[in-house]
Amino acid sequence: MKIPKVLFAVLIAWPLAISAQSFETGALLGAGYEMKILKGWHWGVEAEARFDNNFTHLDRFKAGVGTDYAFWHKRLKVGVGYDYLNYHQEDFYESRHRVHGALTVAEKFGPVKLSYRAMFQSTFRNGNRGDYRFNPKTYMRNRLAFSYKFAGKPVKLYASEEFWWRLYHPDNNIIDALRTTIGVEYEVNIHNTLDFFIRSKNEVQVANPRHILYIGMTYKFQ
Repeated sequence: MKIPKVLFAVLIAWPLAISAQSFETGALLGAGYEMKILKGWHWGVEAEARFDNNFTHLDRFKAGVGTDYAFWHKRLKVGVGYDYLNYHQEDFYESRHRVHGALTVAEKFGPVKLSYRAMFQSTFRNGNRGDYRFNPKTYMRNRLAFSYKFAGKPVKLYASEEFWWRLYHPDNNIIDALRTTIGVEYEVNIHNTLDFFIRSKNEVQVANPRHILYIGMTYKFQ
């Protein structure tokens, strides 16, 4: 397959387009399980470890559970979920809790699928760990996605662009982060899928913005 070579080329070229002053690399390793409850209704669990500081630091561990329901010939999907987050700070670990709800609109054109997802999320921090000016932090996350499924092949290519619109600051509700992802999913069999991707996370309109390029792999089974 030539796909890994394409991803490798993008991985090398992408940092050139980002300011080197605050650029770093990291990794995302995850696993997820999904089960069908009824027609159109699914629930799932997932876990993910995130590394930053050029692969040398375990930044965050996430474990989540969620459910969603698709209808209108799978064009619309609503979902809710909860995530437990454990962040590794400089000298301690901090637990956070996140709840989210999302609405996704999708349309297929043969092997091509286009979708838009609007997600509201609130992240709660432990007030005993510090005096936080804003708690919880609430965002609206908007994501546009494209995918292409090769006919008769167990391979799907995809790309997405997402931005974080902060809602918790009454006087400064700005877009403060962008996330670009490209990847490939490979169906090992009907129950197992491997997802390989690269993701660029860029803070914008904030002081001392971070630019991180992640290499990721997720194992999905059902």
